[in-house]
Amino acid sequence: MQPVNLSESSLLVVDMQQGFTTLCPRELPVPGGLAIVPNVNRLLALEWKRIDASQDWHPPNHRSFLGQEDNLYPPHCVHGTFGAEFVPGLDAQCFQAIWRKGYQRDFEAYAVTAQHPAMFALYRDAGVTTVVVCGIATNICCYFVARDFRQAGFRVLIVEDASAGIDVPVAGLFQAKTKQDGQALGIEYVTTAGGLAIV
Repeated sequence: MQPVNLSESSLLVVDMQQGFTTLCPRELPVPGGLAIVPNVNRLLALEWKRIDASQDWHPPNHRSFLGQEDNLYPPHCVHGTFGAEFVPGLDAQCFQAIWRKGYQRDFEAYAVTAQHPAMFALYRDAGVTTVVVCGIATNICCYFVARDFRQAGFRVLIVEDASAGIDVPVAGLFQAKTKQDGQALGIEYVTTAGGLAIV
């Protein structure tokens, strides 16, 4: 595998929020959401060209919530609540920008790029050619932003041991199938331990 050149690469930490962990069991806890924090922090300690984060930032009646139009998910990551905050121990001071998404009631945004399409031009103008993605959930918000950057012409990697996934059958979102789709697009799946070569 071709090494990742940090001077041309951005780290994008996706939705590392308490509402996606067992700290908020009534929201949308993803198995392993807290366990990945040390590996995410190891990535954050590297000297990337950019380090960005995304946050779900929902209104209380977001369309994806149970009882609303899409009726898919329990209320989670509602802006201004405990669940919307970053998980404890995350080195959030490293973030150069925090991109919030899903803040409009009737706009679903798994991918932060769905709500902030200017990210592509911003990254290109900054000299970024590679985007390394980690966070929650591997097969949902991580995958969809990885897909968008890949389709925009960037090299994209998902760091599996710095990410946590969950199958959502009602939404047709399955970890194994999503990984197959990602690999078909040219997304590279790596780990901090064995598959992420840095230069």
